[in-house]
Amino acid sequence: MAKELNEAGFKAKGFNEETGKWEKDYEPYKAYAEDPETFILGVVSGAKEINYLKSIGLLNNGRCPMCGKNIEVPGRFTSGYDPNCHFQICQSCVNKGQGVSINPSNNTGCMLSLLFIPWYLVKAII
Repeated sequence: MAKELNEAGFKAKGFNEETGKWEKDYEPYKAYAEDPETFILGVVSGAKEINYLKSIGLLNNGRCPMCGKNIEVPGRFTSGYDPNCHFQICQSCVNKGQGVSINPSNNTGCMLSLLFIPWYLVKAII
């Protein structure tokens, strides 16, 4: 996948030593052999790149990009940051992601506000 993206002219985010900052579209894509599961949605996270990989058959091809298993009943992963970034995953990866929330508070604000309802009721009466 990295080879195909590089040949198509896509660039990955990288650290520019001269400016001391991370920059988009800075360096060629690299596949890290020690952690291939983080290539999709780690190194590759843009909708353009995902759509390109789908168009050449490297995604949505019957194999789950998250775990590598064959997809019998396809699920759909959609990025919480970009709804145009989506692809097929297997049902076991769908089930793993069911309890994951982008929101770090995980609805604790709602529970906290429920605790304050009695306070506001007493305050309104007095």
